[in-house]
Amino acid sequence: MLCPAQRKYHVVVSAKKLFLAAVVGIVAFLILFAWSPWNAWRYRGDGKFSDRGFFAYPRYVVTFADMSLSASGESRFHLRGIPTEEMTLLLYVKGSSGSTEERLRLTKVPVTIEAVLTDSRGRDVCHASGRPEDSNQDGIWVLMSGGDAGYWHWQCNHVQLHSNEAYNLVLRVLSTGQTVEKVVVTPTLEGGGLELP
Repeated sequence: MLCPAQRKYHVVVSAKKLFLAAVVGIVAFLILFAWSPWNAWRYRGDGKFSDRGFFAYPRYVVTFADMSLSASGESRFHLRGIPTEEMTLLLYVKGSSGSTEERLRLTKVPVTIEAVLTDSRGRDVCHASGRPEDSNQDGIWVLMSGGDAGYWHWQCNHVQLHSNEAYNLVLRVLSTGQTVEKVVVTPTLEGGGLELP
């Protein structure tokens, strides 16, 4: 039989253990919530989904099949279960060297590129159309500066997507009829993560 002092000691020790277990449980839940490993399991659709981790920017990337800018054509992609994040559509140039000559060539490709991202009700989430250039204005696919050459358009930049929604992405290339040197791009949707200053 425990005396009153021993009973009080056991109650205090039990309360401390319970508190410690609760703190450990909350920390584990927060780590799991930030990591969100289920995002890759929820994604369904065309393209390859990757989660680069909580501290990466961009965190989520969906890479679609390559398409050529050298001739008129259309590519269609379907996706569902993408994380609820702001995403940006980018067209990365395959095999880019980043040279000044190449950059000049990539800003003069004589084509019009149209991108339409719609939700399951057929509403436009983003609709961008224009030609490749080296400036940031309406009707222009801007060639990014830096290591990877790629185009982006302000109308498909930081677009809010939702995990419980299905989307269709249509990319069209309209050639002007001029001879176009072979340019192949890899369409991607990128977003989420921690953008550090």
